[in-house]
Amino acid sequence: MMHLLSLRFQRIAATIGLAIALPLLFPPSIVAQDLTLRGHELALASVAYSPDGKYVATGSYDRTARIWDAATGTQVAVLRGHGGPVEEVAFSPDGKLLATGSYDYAVKLWDWAAGKEIATFVGHTNMIRSLAYAPDGKTIASGSHDNTIFLWDVATGRARAHLTAHSGAVRSLAFSHDGKTLVSGSNDYTVKLWDVASGRELATLAGHEHGILGIAFSPDDKTLVTGSLDTTARLWDVATRKEKMKLAGTNSEVLCVTFSPDGRYIAAGSVDDSVKLWDAATGQQLASLENVADRVRNLAFSPDSKKLAAAAMDHLGRIWNVFDLLRTGIERSSSDQRPNGDERASLVGHQSYVTSVAFSPEDKILASASHDKTAKLWDIASREEIATLRGHTDAIVTLAISPDGKRLATGSDDRTVRLWSVPSGRELFMLAGHTNSINAVAYAPDGKTVASGAYDKVVKLWDPVAGKELATLQGHTGGIRAVAYSPDGRMLASGSVDGTIKLWDLRGSPPFRELRTIDVHTGPLLSLAFSPDGKVIASAGDSNEVQLSEVATGKKLEPLRGGTGWMRSCAFSPDGKMLACGGLDDLVHVFDVATHKEIAKLTGHQRR
Repeated sequence: MMHLLSLRFQRIAATIGLAIALPLLFPPSIVAQDLTLRGHELALASVAYSPDGKYVATGSYDRTARIWDAATGTQVAVLRGHGGPVEEVAFSPDGKLLATGSYDYAVKLWDWAAGKEIATFVGHTNMIRSLAYAPDGKTIASGSHDNTIFLWDVATGRARAHLTAHSGAVRSLAFSHDGKTLVSGSNDYTVKLWDVASGRELATLAGHEHGILGIAFSPDDKTLVTGSLDTTARLWDVATRKEKMKLAGTNSEVLCVTFSPDGRYIAAGSVDDSVKLWDAATGQQLASLENVADRVRNLAFSPDSKKLAAAAMDHLGRIWNVFDLLRTGIERSSSDQRPNGDERASLVGHQSYVTSVAFSPEDKILASASHDKTAKLWDIASREEIATLRGHTDAIVTLAISPDGKRLATGSDDRTVRLWSVPSGRELFMLAGHTNSINAVAYAPDGKTVASGAYDKVVKLWDPVAGKELATLQGHTGGIRAVAYSPDGRMLASGSVDGTIKLWDLRGSPPFRELRTIDVHTGPLLSLAFSPDGKVIASAGDSNEVQLSEVATGKKLEPLRGGTGWMRSCAFSPDGKMLACGGLDDLVHVFDVATHKEIAKLTGHQRR
């Protein structure tokens, strides 16, 4: 399956290096399914990965919980003892124990490897509908159709607390990763936050219009995702207790939601037999898998975030490769679409969607990066592929061409930066040091350093000639999504999902000092661009506004407004008079910087 890279508005594309990830929609016949878990006799209700990722547990209406080898799909153990359907399963943090909750009103604790029941926790007066193991392994929370929550002491089997504030069945539970907070979703249409130590109710989040069946904390505990029978999945700010957004694309009752452990993705299963994936930082829908299973009741990511397990009503468990879910069936060729006649060419060759592009300084070569783990070099004049750059072991997210056009830097989900020779495509260096996915790379104007930013919250500076790390810049509280050098190369700007820009003084030798922090966005910051004179920096993020800030003072100027979706990538024209930004509304918006007016919309990108 080939994918198209369209060349449109060439100079703007060259300046922006625009990367747009399209939402996916594809039939079940071509979804890459790694494993099918066969053995249950009735519908599945729950699924969980062991902390080491080696095993998957499932709970079923056949009154059993089962353990599976996650690599082979082989059934390892069958746990029998409940008198009703097993609605929930949860591994202990050390992976040695499994907790199960059932319609028989009981919570059971198992040594699953030995197949032995260790304890039964009795106290609820109706069926168990939700279950969560505390991160320290000392407490299990259970929610019931009796509208209450019990906190159980694992060591003694006794109830530590009985939480009774809900007026409807408690359908979902989750502990924060620090174990201090418990959240619950209920048929009373509310989410409640609880202090685990005292059992005190901290807050109630209202907004859903029906029962809340799924709930999860983000890995940093700053965001909650909820899924409801009102057909919506929503993100909430834990600190402010406010709703941040509704995730687009849910058309039927949402049965389950979860964050990937690396914080990059949100997954949801719905009554319409679909599974959807979103970018957790932006809320952009990345994939929609239609008719993949009969009502996916529960989803669980593997600890490395590379697999997604599903429990469905068709008696089967499934394990998918997340990368395959994102790449399969993406082709939405727009080669027959010419909305305004300005499309220059379509370059065909990538096996998955294109994440980033950049032109060489003389506009003779185009570099493209893709989720297919490759980068490609293209001859602009002939529209022919020059080289395919292979070496990364995961999706390539970002790239940058050196000022002299002789080198290319790529950043990948495999946590490495690689440097390549242009146009030969020969790999020169692999730069290792980041501990999470790399989202941004940039060459200094003199070509003597390369900057990279990653989800590990740090920026690294590299010597591209020697292939060595020069410095690490720390200070952000969230993953780095953008880096940009000032035109004179004396400063570096970094933008983060924490909503801030940090300016770094690169004069002299390491360690480099932070000049200032500009608090510009209430949500994730996704793109940065310096004006050609270096006096203004533009930043785009989680709204249809582009913020302009004075570099010297950090003062925020009047924002540029346009479009209906988030702005993902921005660049100034060479004379600094215009700013072009690519948005999630599939348009490139062009602004007059002096008047702050939108002067053009460039159409043609198709999101289908």
